[in-house]
Amino acid sequence: MPVPFTPEQIAHRLAVIAAHGGDIRAAAQQLRVKHGTLREWHARLPDWQRTPVEGGDPKEPPVIPPPPMPKEIHDAAFWRKRAASQARELGELEHLAEQLAGVRGVPYQIPEYAFPTPSGKRAQSVVGVHWSDTHMGEVIDAEEIGGINAFSSDICRQRLRRHIAAACSIGQRWAEDTDCVGAYFALGGDLISGDIHEELRMTNDLTAHEQVQAMVEEAGAAIRHLKETFGRVHVTCVPGNHGRNTPKATAKLYARLSYDMMIGAMVAREFQNDPRVTFQMSAAKDQVTPIFGRNVLSTHGDKMGTGGGQGFAGPFLPIVRGAKKVMAQYASKGTNIDLMLHGHYHTSGNPGNILSNGSVPGYSEYGDDLRFVIEPPQQNLFLMHSRWGLRERMPVQLEEPVRPEKPRIRVPAWVSPESNAHD
Repeated sequence: MPVPFTPEQIAHRLAVIAAHGGDIRAAAQQLRVKHGTLREWHARLPDWQRTPVEGGDPKEPPVIPPPPMPKEIHDAAFWRKRAASQARELGELEHLAEQLAGVRGVPYQIPEYAFPTPSGKRAQSVVGVHWSDTHMGEVIDAEEIGGINAFSSDICRQRLRRHIAAACSIGQRWAEDTDCVGAYFALGGDLISGDIHEELRMTNDLTAHEQVQAMVEEAGAAIRHLKETFGRVHVTCVPGNHGRNTPKATAKLYARLSYDMMIGAMVAREFQNDPRVTFQMSAAKDQVTPIFGRNVLSTHGDKMGTGGGQGFAGPFLPIVRGAKKVMAQYASKGTNIDLMLHGHYHTSGNPGNILSNGSVPGYSEYGDDLRFVIEPPQQNLFLMHSRWGLRERMPVQLEEPVRPEKPRIRVPAWVSPESNAHD
């Protein structure tokens, strides 16, 4: 970086230029510098300091204002910082607008049946009950899977009733320090086994229509028990892949061609004159329910945009990836999802703000054929708190755990004590 000239040096150079009548080349020879360098230096001088090349008096120097006060410097720094922050926010909004260009924002409207945020000091709660992958009518032959599990329509009824009994008992204990305002009952799809595969048509112990009737009976009984225990029940219903009546899953008419939605409609008709029971269902594959200002999404899980399991990680990597896709889709429409309920993968878990549901049948020939990890039949139970959100959650085991006897060493009857004696 060149060292700046002193005022005396500047005055000397200007005097030499003036002495030569403004001839830069002659002045450069006397000053022993290159004429291009001197010309560039002279051109960069301020107007008030540079002597006119063609003669004349130099301009008067401008009036220099006094230096700013410390308070003025502080205020100027504040507004510069504020302007930079506003510019950043504007840039982020412009970037978001570019990403969402062409997407019509449709914010979710809070329905009348939502559980609103309480205004009182005492906290409130809602007990959540999730049924999915019940597969009513499916038969699992214990002989085919080494005696690990068995399933039939009668066993299905027993397990569902055990789940509701646990919900009424455990849910009351969870909510005892709050004002429990009701139960949220999610019917999450695959309520029946269906006839989507040839092997199911061959082995089911009920036809599809009989499966529907059985599930209507069990869901109705469950709602009555929840209503008696918690006072109010809100039911959501979404379609699954087993409940379809088409050979392959479709994009159009997906919910309207589902036995799961037929079950929901039949149960809703049973409680249509009961103001303590409300239903939420439509032609969409998802349902969003606000609970204390938090959006709870119920979906089956087969339409999350991901496939099956991945190696030792099992299905949880596809579950998390698919859930993020679903939440991003809803965010683009102006709806943030605070809790997502899904089934389909027959795997219980709680990765982040996701509640993955197990299954009612449990381990089956299909899982044994693919060497899946054995998971007992279980369904989720949870508690939504008005202050803390998802406060309690647990998968309820639907069968008493099998406790094998301690191994004992027994001597076969054909072995005699004399045979071990030494000669």
